[in-house]
Amino acid sequence: MADKFAAIQDFWSSFGVPAYDEYSVPTGDNAPKFPYITYSLSYDTFDHPVSMVVNVWTRSTSWGSALRKFAEIEKTISAGKYIECDGGAILIRFGSPIMNRLGDDNDDLIRRLLINITAEYIISKY
Repeated sequence: MADKFAAIQDFWSSFGVPAYDEYSVPTGDNAPKFPYITYSLSYDTFDHPVSMVVNVWTRSTSWGSALRKFAEIEKTISAGKYIECDGGAILIRFGSPIMNRLGDDNDDLIRRLLINITAEYIISKY
């Protein structure tokens, strides 16, 4: 069974596009191709939910691809999603607001959806 941080990576990678911790996104010649997901990673002990941000990045003239990926994510965690990990689980839920649409000042074809998440680590070992 994955540790808590690998479980988060595996979860965001399960949506059919590459996923990266926001501080581990390759750059230069290794920069990811669109679409991809980035996520922030926060951690605290049981009964202390933390906020996280997930970004869905696409490059297109329309919002269709980004919104379809959001619909997939929304369906998966709409009522809360337990992710198993060492010694328990992580409960993923939406934060507020659930989603914002954003662009990019340097590229008018980039479509970014910022998704607010809360995570509660329900695990017995740290």
